[in-house]
Amino acid sequence: MRFRLWALAGAGTMLLAAAAHAQEVETVVVTAKTLPPNYVSEIDKTGTPIADVPRSIEVVPDKLFNAQGDTTLAQVLPDVSGASQGGQYNFGFFDRFIIRGLDATYLDDGLPDGTSDLTGYVHSLTGVQSVEILKGPGSALYGSAEEGGTINLVHFRPGDMFGAWASEQYGSYATTTTDASVTGPTGIGGVDGRLDASYVHSDGFRDLTNQTGDILGSLSWRPAHHDILFRVEYHNLEDVPDAEGIPFSPPAGSGQPLDVPTDFRYYTPFAYADQQIERVFATDAWSVNESLLVNLWASWTGRDVNLARNSGGSVALDDGQYALTRRQLRRQTDNSNDLNFQAEPTWSFDTGGLKHTLITGAAARELNVGTERETADLPNIPNVYDPVVDDGSLASLDFQCDAAHSCDNAKLLAQFYGVYAIDQIDVTDSLKLRLSIRKDWFNTEAAARADIPANGGQEEPCVPPQATECPLVPGFPERRSDAPASWDEGAVYFFTPAFSAFGGYSSAAYPIFNTEEPESVGQTAESSAQGELGLRFQQDWVTASTSIYHVTRDNVFTVLTEPNPSGPGDIDIPQVFSYRVEGWESDVNLQPTDSLSIITNFSYQSPVITSYVQTPTDIGSAVPSVPSILANAWASYVLPVRPWDTSPMLSFGVQYRNHEYADAANTRFIPGDPVCNLVLAIPYGQWQLQAGLSNLFDQRYYIDASGTGGGAEPGVGRTWFVKLAYAAG
Repeated sequence: MRFRLWALAGAGTMLLAAAAHAQEVETVVVTAKTLPPNYVSEIDKTGTPIADVPRSIEVVPDKLFNAQGDTTLAQVLPDVSGASQGGQYNFGFFDRFIIRGLDATYLDDGLPDGTSDLTGYVHSLTGVQSVEILKGPGSALYGSAEEGGTINLVHFRPGDMFGAWASEQYGSYATTTTDASVTGPTGIGGVDGRLDASYVHSDGFRDLTNQTGDILGSLSWRPAHHDILFRVEYHNLEDVPDAEGIPFSPPAGSGQPLDVPTDFRYYTPFAYADQQIERVFATDAWSVNESLLVNLWASWTGRDVNLARNSGGSVALDDGQYALTRRQLRRQTDNSNDLNFQAEPTWSFDTGGLKHTLITGAAARELNVGTERETADLPNIPNVYDPVVDDGSLASLDFQCDAAHSCDNAKLLAQFYGVYAIDQIDVTDSLKLRLSIRKDWFNTEAAARADIPANGGQEEPCVPPQATECPLVPGFPERRSDAPASWDEGAVYFFTPAFSAFGGYSSAAYPIFNTEEPESVGQTAESSAQGELGLRFQQDWVTASTSIYHVTRDNVFTVLTEPNPSGPGDIDIPQVFSYRVEGWESDVNLQPTDSLSIITNFSYQSPVITSYVQTPTDIGSAVPSVPSILANAWASYVLPVRPWDTSPMLSFGVQYRNHEYADAANTRFIPGDPVCNLVLAIPYGQWQLQAGLSNLFDQRYYIDASGTGGGAEPGVGRTWFVKLAYAAG
């Protein structure tokens, strides 16, 4: 409540400031994703236009996701070919995305944004100028990046002229979204400032309430030869997570999810996930001379998580009807401190007629994390077709720590150091080369803070080896050190200024580090590689790209939650597997007339498990949570009517994902279905009114199939929203 009052007060102050300084501005709605040929993304670091980069990079600008009515990163992802929601873990309270079949990692203006590879938070679009996506392994650029794509949220910088923007959105499930921003000179020594704030409250589909507040304040200063930015962030998230979803059909919990209304609930009423995230961010772009630019970055992020969620759950015949059995509640607290520093001298020079942009860099990161967890058994849900969740009171639950009740109490430490070089070479106007190499040193450690029994949440191989696993013991931490090298190399060749071919290879190595299974720091580091070939074409009214790719991911650490054969509840069973994904994707953006723009993308991929030591019979199966077809189209048309100086615009979109599997044996799957959206935008001077319908035809669909209790998370039915926005400056 305190944050809500502060957020509303801040939004009101910004609205008053906007009204006081209002100027005539032209309201322009841009819906195409087409970027100019010389567009430079921040995610590539080198300052090279995307057209010259031998990698697939996509940029979704704020004008597009605002036009679509998006408020979270998850709503932006359909605009990116090959991207979907899902993953090996999805506990219902954080973003989990897959790009080209590989897990994505997140950046906040180029620095890591995540302290555990199996948890996180829902990313809002507050203060976000664009979303940049680097497809495939990114370790050569970012070191301890996960094996898949990299998503960078680029925030607005303070402006040197006054500007303000505010909006209020209301929609289904009593969802309110208040956004406001103000920027301009502070009047103090050439320092410019910006403040972004938002507050969201929703009663939520399936009673999954959420309340989120974001505040971002930044200052910029440009003394001679420097461009300095300082930003502080505060994020408060309060969610009711659904880690259960809708169970799969009896008798064995296989096939498709139960054919029951999607508003049926199987999660405990005690579920909650509260997070507070504080972040301090500073950068300096120091122009030493015409040939040398030194970029310095530093950030500190503190994250506190307090949650209770479902775990386990099996559909079984009980007293003549199918019940959801072996239900458990896991209560967990995490706290983390994440410190980052990067220094990158960028040199521009010529050698023998070749033009070089050479980045030499060094990075250091330290993560200190504490985690504590305990587990309680929950009563059965007697009838999965008519669920009645009667879990008593939270105070009545008996939280335990033993072989049948996952628990931990550990401190985790990770130290990442890296040095790297990236050389972008203009051989001729037609031929561009990229050579990158990075050497990293990863030190990870998990240390118990209390004596607890061996269980699926905190155990390690015994020394000397025994038939069973041993618990982490205080004073005897589990440690691992790795020193991988990552590569990124490729070429672009322009047949004409508008038509080019590109190709490249990239690799990655990622140390296991998460709060779900602290002992997993001893697991062999994961690795991945990508080979890619593609074509690009850009004219005034059309932009197109297409590529084929082959990616591999090895030593993937995961945990299966399965019934405990020797007692009640479920146990966590560590697993390691490898897989490959071969695919083809295309993006086409058209603007055949001034009034019509069309964005389309299509991906076909073949995900196959190539190694599975524990269950070799699963080799050759499709990879869980990776659909083989993804498609999206978004068309906008400026209506030929002008009730005032500007015309309304009507937009229509359709998204499609075909079926995906929930398990490595491919016994459970969720069907694929199209989802359609409609938005009408009516601009009037400095104001704009939007109204939209999502899932226009009320199609039943599922977000992903990786629920920890063996269930699938249903998508929201037909919803609506209206939004009123005001811009000044």
